[in-house]
Amino acid sequence: MRLYLLILIFLQNAILSFAAASTPAQEVKVADPYLEMHTGASPGYPIFHVIKRGETILVIKKRTSWYLVRDRKQHEGWVHRSQLAKTLTLDNVKVEIKDITRENYLDHQWEMSMNGGNFGGLAMMNISSAYSFNQSFSAEVSFSQVLGIFSSRMLIGVNLVQQPFPEWWMSPYFTIGTGIIQTSVSSTLSQLKDKTDFAANVGFGFKMYLTRRFILRADLRKYLIFQSRNSNEELASWHIGFGFFF
Repeated sequence: MRLYLLILIFLQNAILSFAAASTPAQEVKVADPYLEMHTGASPGYPIFHVIKRGETILVIKKRTSWYLVRDRKQHEGWVHRSQLAKTLTLDNVKVEIKDITRENYLDHQWEMSMNGGNFGGLAMMNISSAYSFNQSFSAEVSFSQVLGIFSSRMLIGVNLVQQPFPEWWMSPYFTIGTGIIQTSVSSTLSQLKDKTDFAANVGFGFKMYLTRRFILRADLRKYLIFQSRNSNEELASWHIGFGFFF
């Protein structure tokens, strides 16, 4: 179980790092009288260097409304978008700096999300990745860890997602899929054994665009677990969390 938790933490950090990055490095010319370089991506960080008009800088990456830049003397710091928007290319053409908008959300292809919730009365953590074929239809792969006192479960699933009204502010979606569920039993319960079963699920949820590349997502699902013994098991789950698209 600890290994799975470490995997989830690692993937969470990878998601947040990816979401915070970055535009390809680009060399531009300062058009403002000066640019103020901060030690961090916030106005609360001190200004440690000023770049004068006409000097060139290298734009390295973006974090919210701040850009990490480097000048020719290898000073590296953060500049607010309001100043960088007035920079020029080396051919003296104004640089176009685009913000992520809702239109980008409607046209995105890849999406990753991380959320938590409940699976059959037990705490659950989930990470998923989806590819959109168009605005209304996508395929999703998910990894979930269900944490219990006497047993734990790992779910790996593949789902098809239908989003009939993607342009809505709170857009509903329907999902259907299959996967495997691996159950690990505590050593104190010697009468039970570890097992792996197939499962199918159907669900309903919604997505809500928040800002930039981030969305809020929540859903309810009904699982049918095909157990090796005669009776199958039915469980319900819910989860809610955040995702980002690219």
